[in-house]
Amino acid sequence: MQDNEQTTQSPEPTVESTASASASASEAANRQATQELMDELAELANRLANLGKSWWNSEQRRHIEQDLRTGAESVVASLESSIKQVASSQEAKELQAKAGEVGEKVATSKIVNELAEALKSGLQALSAQLDKAAQDIEAKKQAQATPADAPQDDPATQDIPIDKA
Repeated sequence: MQDNEQTTQSPEPTVESTASASASASEAANRQATQELMDELAELANRLANLGKSWWNSEQRRHIEQDLRTGAESVVASLESSIKQVASSQEAKELQAKAGEVGEKVATSKIVNELAEALKSGLQALSAQLDKAAQDIEAKKQAQATPADAPQDDPATQDIPIDKA
């Protein structure tokens, strides 16, 4: 008898279990690769943040900032000085006085008044012509909308729908 012989069969992997194990291994590898990529990106972000902090706290950045502020203040002071010099000069004062005189002469000039009146009447005539053109267009539109040979509002006529076969 063969009772003493114990046979243990090793189960052979089936196609389904092999495919399932392969898919699980592939998913695990994909997850691991994704996690490694995320870790590298996080490390890169940390390094960039540290670099930015280091630069912001550096003496070089402070020196550049101070140079920019000094330059801007110098430009502003120079512009203010130039504007004050020009405004206080005799030529600027004479120019302002002449400009005021010209403004007064133009405002009180007979020619300017006549020109303003002519321009006003010309604009009024143009407006009237535009109104007339708009009325003509509306009249033509209404004439096209209602044919002259069709009776209007005749209670004896009815619209009868026609079904197309």
